Amino acid sequence: MKQNVVVMGGGTGTFTVLRGLKEHINTLNLTAIMTMADDGGSNKVLRDEFGLLPTSGIRQAIVALSQDEGLLRELFTYRYYQGTGISGMTFGNLFMAALADILQSQKKAIEETCRLMKVQGKILPISYDDVRLLAEYEGGEEVLGEHLIDEANHRVAHKRIIKFRTIPKAKIDPQAAQAIKQANLIILGPGDLYTNTIANLVVDGVVENLLQSSARLVFVMNLMTKAGETYAYKASDFLQDLNRYLPLKRLNDVIVNNNFNFPPNILKLYQQEEAEPVQDDLDQLKHLYPHLKIHRANLISPELVKPIKGDKIKRSIIRHDHRKLAQVLISCMM
Repeated sequence: MKQNVVVMGGGTGTFTVLRGLKEHINTLNLTAIMTMADDGGSNKVLRDEFGLLPTSGIRQAIVALSQDEGLLRELFTYRYYQGTGISGMTFGNLFMAALADILQSQKKAIEETCRLMKVQGKILPISYDDVRLLAEYEGGEEVLGEHLIDEANHRVAHKRIIKFRTIPKAKIDPQAAQAIKQANLIILGPGDLYTNTIANLVVDGVVENLLQSSARLVFVMNLMTKAGETYAYKASDFLQDLNRYLPLKRLNDVIVNNNFNFPPNILKLYQQEEAEPVQDDLDQLKHLYPHLKIHRANLISPELVKPIKGDKIKRSIIRHDHRKLAQVLISCMM
């Protein structure tokens, strides 16, 4: 009997998880539940000029779970790099925007795109409410908008976020709630801790459904820290922040990388962004959360991500190896 696996997040982290789990599709029913609060790059155009919710995370999930491995998949990821107004946009985002106009429904547009791309599984927005993310930092300074939080300015780059919410409030979509209820395994992360992971947890109804679910709950630790969200964080800091939104007593497993053999030249690039590898200090939490099972493995992908023409967003260069990560995730169900 197939296991129901729900992956909650957004961006390249969720793409990596889905890409790995798709290779086990014969034994899994996959559902991706995506954050819908992005407002930078092409998503800003979709929101400001088209009046649509952001679809970049949806698009990446579609690409990850699509049966098509040929030209159509490549076309869907194509990013325009010429032209005054179109530069930076992806074909996939523009395709879904056009389809939303034709069908007069963004929900139907997402569903139809999944059908056309032969998606193996389901892809669901966490909510269809139009919201922005609001982060309050130590000292009281607030930053509104996922993109501005993600690209932290110097005033908050070294500060910790103490409060995080959506403006206005958002409510979980019924389909997403149902997927959580039916899940055998739920995966949080990897991805930016606040703008990808906690962004879903602050949607009304999400934590309540997670607490009521009987699914095994797994958190995938990030590989690198990030200024403005997790500056100078160790692994225990990630979990302590997560605990403010989702009680760690509900968490069953944590997956953390134990390979620090990063290419020196790449580390120098990260240091320019005041980022560094996340250090594993989780043993110090054993006495507080003895139920937590820690899975340590070499999870670094040998493939370094190269910049794409027209892309105006800074992307992670070092990422999890999708196959290695999938193997550890599968082991959590055994």
